[in-house]
Amino acid sequence: FKADVNHVTAKALVAPATLIGLEDLTHIRDRTRQRSKKRRRQATKWAFAELKGFVAYKAELVGSRAITVDADYTSQQCPRCGHHAKANRPGKGLVFRCQRCGYELHADLVGARQVCLRTLALRQDWRATGHLSSAPDRSSDEAKATRLRRYAELRWRADLSPQH
Repeated sequence: FKADVNHVTAKALVAPATLIGLEDLTHIRDRTRQRSKKRRRQATKWAFAELKGFVAYKAELVGSRAITVDADYTSQQCPRCGHHAKANRPGKGLVFRCQRCGYELHADLVGARQVCLRTLALRQDWRATGHLSSAPDRSSDEAKATRLRRYAELRWRADLSPQH
């Protein structure tokens, strides 16, 4: 059943000649704390690595490419002003509220916008260098800090968005 759901989801995501950005969820189970036994059980059932694989191979079949981008702070960083703080997610809830500019949106949509912006930044690098990696660079803390500073400069413009 899970594999079928992942196939259907992957098919819905993939379109010809597109660059698909996915969050790098490597070791996500080690990085998150589930509050209840039920939540832990649900989290371990989610086959996100399988979904990523399905998206990657289906994308390749239609001339597209799936890449992973850093998941760090995607739901804590404001897509409007770049400010990131844990306080932007009051109570770690579903509402994102920027402490600097007041921007407010569902936290999952904020995270999705950050993944989109990071994918576009990698695409820009690809066009400039001719090199595109399918996975984020994990070389050093310094490289990660540089990437996070660059991500803080990315902005989501309301006039380019169909909603919000």
